[in-house]
Amino acid sequence: MITTLFTTIKPFLIKGANVAWENRNQLALYFKTKFWKYRNVDIRFSISGLYKIQIPGANKYLLVLNRRIENQLQPVGGAYKRYADDTLFNKWGYKPDNLKNGLDVDEKSSSDLRFMVNGKHCIEVLNWFDTGNERELDPKREFKEELLDTGILDSAIFQNFNHKRIRRFSKNLIWSDFFSCYEILIYDIFELIPNDAQKKYLVELSKQKNDLSKGFAIVDCDSIEQLRLIENGTQISRIGQHTKLIINKDF
Repeated sequence: MITTLFTTIKPFLIKGANVAWENRNQLALYFKTKFWKYRNVDIRFSISGLYKIQIPGANKYLLVLNRRIENQLQPVGGAYKRYADDTLFNKWGYKPDNLKNGLDVDEKSSSDLRFMVNGKHCIEVLNWFDTGNERELDPKREFKEELLDTGILDSAIFQNFNHKRIRRFSKNLIWSDFFSCYEILIYDIFELIPNDAQKKYLVELSKQKNDLSKGFAIVDCDSIEQLRLIENGTQISRIGQHTKLIINKDF
């Protein structure tokens, strides 16, 4: 009888071991969302790419104003976009951001990777994201929209540029007081690799006095660590927490 029972459950044990191995880097998340209290809870995803744009020869960085959060500086970049239709996402119980559970959706943010799914589908979402299929792979679109289209950088000089991905940072199942839900946050950090002309332009830009009406600021490392930009003893802007990622800090 014992032999028969083992023979019956052996395929399930093997399958379970294979699933655990395939998801070994997310094992805790796998069990929490597949079998524990998060299984039937809506989880918000926010998946973004950010640019580290350092002023050559200085410990200073180019930040831009957030178009949704008033008076907040942050790195260039934002949520990746997906290119697929809703079929797969609907299978996961997909809900786009709205004013109640997120940042809402407008024409510019349509198809952003900011959404909710049922907890039991979190691993499927992460596996889909890791394939790189049917989604943006870098934040070059945001670079163009935030820096070239706005005239902050000269499009003739920065139309073509090189970058490299330097890290990925994630936080799983953290509670957000702002959104009143659990979140999974993923950030890919890319570093701009400027050529000689681009280096010269960035150095000249850094010599300008910060004027937030222009939509950007040159900010030193200490200000990023303190999450605020102070000039003449007065705070003129806050700095988003995720900005710490471009100086190799976590938040």
